[in-house]
Amino acid sequence: MRVLEPKTIGTVSGASGARHASGASGVRFALPSGQSAQKMESMAPASIMGGLEALIAIKSEDTTREKKRRSVRRGQGLLDILDELKISLLAGRLPADITGRLAQATLDDQLSGDGRLDDIVSGIELRAAVELAKLRAREKALAKAS
Repeated sequence: MRVLEPKTIGTVSGASGARHASGASGVRFALPSGQSAQKMESMAPASIMGGLEALIAIKSEDTTREKKRRSVRRGQGLLDILDELKISLLAGRLPADITGRLAQATLDDQLSGDGRLDDIVSGIELRAAVELAKLRAREKALAKAS
């Protein structure tokens, strides 16, 4: 099927509509141009509002997904730092910047909106806060000893 010109919703084509509706009688159906224009104008704001509502819904969904992604990345980042801490403690050498990186990673406390995800991340944050307190206590003890 080939489309020669775009047609808008709400218009009635005279030739093809007349053939189907009238048969052999030759009677045509057509709306006066004033009514057609009024109908189009009255429908435009409703369709625009529907489009805006759909865009807002899509945007809020994107925002929710982005919050979840950020929360997952934050939890994974905390777990990576905690793994690095564990490995370095087992190896017997602690990186000098690990306390600062762990402290920086625990600063952001935005919720994702997903209860289960927020509970998991808060458990990771609690473990990171415990390890951070241990590291700071160790640093204070080393500072007093020297």
